[in-house]
Amino acid sequence: MKRILIVSHGAALGGSPISALNIGRTLDPARFEVVFAFGEQGAIVEQARSEGFTAEVVSHKGPLGLTMIRSYLALIRRQRIDIVHLNTLTSYYKYPGLAAWLSGKPVAWFVRENPEEKRCVRLRRYLNLIARKVVTVSLDTAAHMPYVQPAKLMTIHNGVDLERFAPIDEQQARNRLDLAPGRYITTVASLEQRKGVLDLLQAYHQVRPQLEGMKLLIVGADRTQEKRYLQQLKDYVQHHGLQQDVVFYGESKDIAAVMAASCCFVMPSYWEGLSRVILEAMACARPLIVSSNGGNKEQVWEGVNGYSFVAGDVDHLARLLLRCIDTEQMAAMGAASRQLASEHFPMAKTNAALEALYETLTG
Repeated sequence: MKRILIVSHGAALGGSPISALNIGRTLDPARFEVVFAFGEQGAIVEQARSEGFTAEVVSHKGPLGLTMIRSYLALIRRQRIDIVHLNTLTSYYKYPGLAAWLSGKPVAWFVRENPEEKRCVRLRRYLNLIARKVVTVSLDTAAHMPYVQPAKLMTIHNGVDLERFAPIDEQQARNRLDLAPGRYITTVASLEQRKGVLDLLQAYHQVRPQLEGMKLLIVGADRTQEKRYLQQLKDYVQHHGLQQDVVFYGESKDIAAVMAASCCFVMPSYWEGLSRVILEAMACARPLIVSSNGGNKEQVWEGVNGYSFVAGDVDHLARLLLRCIDTEQMAAMGAASRQLASEHFPMAKTNAALEALYETLTG
């Protein structure tokens, strides 16, 4: 039995914290025991604890990060940790990483964000010093990390739980979500500029008269204190008289129902590692319209399970939204999405790769 410490700086109901929790849920419990450490209190901390996991919060950095390093050194000893899994590439992870290094514990450092951002590149010395393996979630991410020693670099695609995310009845889904009857074009994203939600609003506005009454469903939250991006979106809706056509739903834990209530899933983001919510849309048999940026292009087979466009090309996105009118074609693409998710991205495949990595790190 190997004890894995999975560290996540965030604990909000979003991509990387949910990915961390999913790993803990699905590793072989006969071989691996998971302990979580989070950099903040949040919904995922409580969820992990409710599912029986040990979940600690380590948020106080102290001068030069020494307090946090000491806290992680104590946690690693107390929990008898064998392997430290750092779940994303932000500066927070320097400190648990250094604690693992000082403890002689192997580190797998996962990269889920744009590795070309300055905040990521600045961590290159820590990656090369601390990490036994640097694990990207897409081939595209790995291709943009020349600053990592090649022998350390590997790719393990995110996976999706095909039982938790599966097609369900549309009417049942709308009832669960308390949504009015109708056809919905949907995005699920944190409400921030890099997700391109304003682009989607603009594209929807361009072709709304031709969409035969289809509404736009926006699921997600602006997690900043000022909530300026959310206000920008609402101002656009107000200015163009879209109040009856655009639904700001807020966050939802019932993503399977969100997908079932939707005729198409759209992700207009400017960069993704390998989007968890795109995988969930695929598993729920939804056709895709996604930007070709980052790892998105590894999830859409053009003309088979959806279409892609260059992020920021609002006109092209608007033209693709018109494809949603063809219900027969959308249904066929949705079925293809489910099949492709089953073949290429099952959680079992991801977990087999993770478990092999963990075994290698302690072998």
